Amino acid sequence: MKRALKFLLVFIAATIVIVLAAGIPNYSAFKTLFSNTDGMREGYEYVEKTFSLRGLTEFIGEHPEYMSVVSFNVDEPDSGIYYGADIPRAQGAISNLFLLIEYERQVLEGKIDPDEPVQISDIDRFFLPQISENAYNSSVELLEAESEDGVLTLDEAVATMIASNGLAIADYVWFKLGRENIFNLIEELQLEVTEAPLPFSGLYLAIQPTISDTNTTKSYDKIIELASRFNSDDTFNSETKELFREERLNLSFIQEKDALAQFPQTTAMEMATLMAQLQKDDLISVEVSQAVKEKMKWVFGGEAIQRSFSNYGAIYDNRMGMLSGIDFGTSIYDGHTSAQAVFFDQLPVAFFIHLSANHMQEDYQQRLIWDPALYETTVNEIEKNN
Repeated sequence: MKRALKFLLVFIAATIVIVLAAGIPNYSAFKTLFSNTDGMREGYEYVEKTFSLRGLTEFIGEHPEYMSVVSFNVDEPDSGIYYGADIPRAQGAISNLFLLIEYERQVLEGKIDPDEPVQISDIDRFFLPQISENAYNSSVELLEAESEDGVLTLDEAVATMIASNGLAIADYVWFKLGRENIFNLIEELQLEVTEAPLPFSGLYLAIQPTISDTNTTKSYDKIIELASRFNSDDTFNSETKELFREERLNLSFIQEKDALAQFPQTTAMEMATLMAQLQKDDLISVEVSQAVKEKMKWVFGGEAIQRSFSNYGAIYDNRMGMLSGIDFGTSIYDGHTSAQAVFFDQLPVAFFIHLSANHMQEDYQQRLIWDPALYETTVNEIEKNN
């Protein structure tokens, strides 16, 4: 008993350091941390699995309830990994892929001007304090670096959306593209499970109990209406921002994690299939595919990536209890190209906090393409436990 208590205290202390390193924005966030003791204990017995790729691979094989992994050679799809492939998972910011596809299509059709000026202040309208705030701050830094006196182009905003996962940018782009066009795209792609993306501000407002009746599931129309009002109504916008500064979502970490089940869903199989179509220039058109791939290659500038890949593009996401990524890449070692989708979903809170702090899931996903030993270990762990 004493040993377990000692481990828990050390774990909580380490968690505080990790959250501080991640950048707690204010005292309210500190208060949120200490009011979630149940969440901080949830899954702490798995935390040691986040210390190495071997441990993480063991966790993947031992816990199919949290995992979906699809990874296959685009030229030999029959020999891939299809683990939890058809289980519905929350999209999170992975849904930005669909905004990017629709944006590039509208640009090529001349319906939208990529050089259209965008005010950073117009994007800021959609920002909810303490919701993915680090990603928002990173996106603002990128936008300000690109802008002149607070003005940038729409194309720069879209590229930053993909690189930073800034939710406020995604909402701005969502309304710029239009609901009907986005929903028509999902229908055209003929996806059986994947749902149309919705504005993140509306999704988070719909699960905030001070603002919404969280006992009822919100319709698409209601979620879009909330986001639209947040953007257009100055009083509601300012009052909502202040509310989020004071109480964030007014949910425990566990409740927040569970609420993500209400976000638009997808499957690893459908997302990885889109990555394969994209890699082969078969997504909508050759021109659209190439334009989408170009913006997804934001990550290819890193030296570590270039040491292992001759070509690589990705979108990653990090939300309470969820870490996910979709990518395509060509191994520099043997020249094969893989398409992938990896979802860590509904993770125990303590495990999630530690894994998200070291970004090991991204390293795992990248290595799954170019490291045959990790690929085989993953296959063996899945087969051993399932």
